[in-house]
Amino acid sequence: MRAALLALLIAAPATAQINTERMRRQLGDDRLHLALDASAAVARGNSDFLQIGLGGPLDLRAFEDDLAFVVGRLDLAQSDGASFVDRSFVHARHNTSLGPRIVWETFVQVERNGPQRLRARTLIGGGLRYEVVDRDSVGLAAGLLPMFEREVLDEALGEPTSVVRASGYVSARLTLANATLSTTTYLQPQISEPDDFRVLTQAAVEVGVTRWVRIRVRADLRYDSRPPVGVEPTDVRLENGLVLVIPAGAP
Repeated sequence: MRAALLALLIAAPATAQINTERMRRQLGDDRLHLALDASAAVARGNSDFLQIGLGGPLDLRAFEDDLAFVVGRLDLAQSDGASFVDRSFVHARHNTSLGPRIVWETFVQVERNGPQRLRARTLIGGGLRYEVVDRDSVGLAAGLLPMFEREVLDEALGEPTSVVRASGYVSARLTLANATLSTTTYLQPQISEPDDFRVLTQAAVEVGVTRWVRIRVRADLRYDSRPPVGVEPTDVRLENGLVLVIPAGAP
């Protein structure tokens, strides 16, 4: 069994929504798995520049039908003393199998996103996930999780808000030889005002170059029908990088 331990990525500022599907993994015979990734860049002289990225998931299987993971991330970038990326989040999720293809999920998430003028967002939710197909070569799943959302924006943008949203998603995965293609789409409308909604679509391709090295390319599209004042409704991000893979310890 293998797990990504170090990823060196070239990326634009991330979106406020978090795609947890790419963080989900099958533990198999492992009961515990920890992966870390880190990146840093610094420049001094004609231009002062600092970029730091730290993060990674912790996966735990306490019982045969239960799977939990916690993932966190910190991204900070400053140029000539001014921050242009200031983002962090922690996401905890617990899955309990209710049958051969049905899973009950609960989650808690706290995040901050400077480019989105988001000082703090807290999410608490739970719902059902249906595994349409779950094989080594192909996977297809869908989920619907109502969630409570509390947002605290920059003070100039008004008072904190609390709403209830429905978070629905569809996720697909296909593995061909040494390449894996995956895509996930989230739709998160406010239940009382459906015209207030967010969409996140992510597509990724990961190709194994050697046993230890992979190339990853990922594209994100995020849309917010009611963004904060001064924030664009649509974000597009392209991310690419090398991943160093090492054994996780179990056969």
